[in-house]
Amino acid sequence: MIDAELQSFQMNFVQMALVFSFTIVGVLAIKTVISEMVRALCDRKSRAGDHDEPSDPY
Repeated sequence: MIDAELQSFQMNFVQMALVFSFTIVGVLAIKTVISEMVRALCDRKSRAGDHDEPSDPY
């Protein structure tokens, strides 16, 4: 009985850890995408004359 409870608790903990890590990864990915979009918008706004996309910022 105690072994089964421990196993179920362990599974629950693993599931929680997976959900937590996936949430963190998702939030970081969304923040990265949003910052890239904002940077692209600012680039486009700062040079309204140029229509070609810059290959790199350097």
